[in-house]
Amino acid sequence: MTEPAPEWLPANEVEHAMALAALADERHTYFQLAAVADLFLPQLTGDPSEQQRFLTVHAFDHVFLPVFTSVPALARTFGHVIDGYTVTNYAELRRKWPDPEWRLAINPGTPIDAYVPVETLADAAVGDVTIPTMEELVAEATADEAEEAQLRAVQAAGDYPDEDPVAAMTAAAQAGDVYGFMERLLDAQVLVPTTRPAELEEIAEPGFPWRYAPEQTIEVFTSAESLAASHAEPTPYVEVNFSFVVACWPEGYAMSIDPDDANPLEFGSDQVPWLFSFAPSEPPDSRP
Repeated sequence: MTEPAPEWLPANEVEHAMALAALADERHTYFQLAAVADLFLPQLTGDPSEQQRFLTVHAFDHVFLPVFTSVPALARTFGHVIDGYTVTNYAELRRKWPDPEWRLAINPGTPIDAYVPVETLADAAVGDVTIPTMEELVAEATADEAEEAQLRAVQAAGDYPDEDPVAAMTAAAQAGDVYGFMERLLDAQVLVPTTRPAELEEIAEPGFPWRYAPEQTIEVFTSAESLAASHAEPTPYVEVNFSFVVACWPEGYAMSIDPDDANPLEFGSDQVPWLFSFAPSEPPDSRP
């Protein structure tokens, strides 16, 4: 029978201070300590390959490189799978970070754990950003799963007039069916206002006359009626497949769909590229 892990206790002054900071919810203090402490990186000393291999942890759809602020903390979590370690620090880690997609896990498996993009730790140490705790990450993941289940249920219950794409999109939006709306929108023809008459082929060219709205936004409309609701005066536009619009979208601009309609939809500039690879398992943050 496996013996239960002993109760965790701080192994040094750094961990004691981290525990106090965590208890007081002083997150910037915690990351200040992590930024200057010795960090123990798990290592497989018996690995015959010449290339350095890293022990990683997979959680919350990310890959994490674990480091610890003491040997006992490392041994508590990974003592059964590793046989050594190397001592480093945050500055060295950031200089030599092995993969830009990875994140940093500090003291995973202990009460003083934290999970953060490596470049963000410095900002967290001065209080410019707030890093969520493990409990907050778990709560967020649980809420996301519940929201995903609800979105799927609404989509499954949808029954729309597919012979009329605009009516189907309107019905999906009115029902709060994000997935049903997006699936139909990606196949739909939309109207993109322009500053002059243009051919639809021009949208792929650098000189396309996008009509920019305030706040770094470009409007897109699903019908002539929704276009007229926003532009009382006759406005030139091109009619083009929505997926092609997304593929040609200018970087740095948000998208506003039917802004003055009963069911407007907005996507930030960082969300627009995601639309091109939309799948029901990856719902957007916005809601119609």
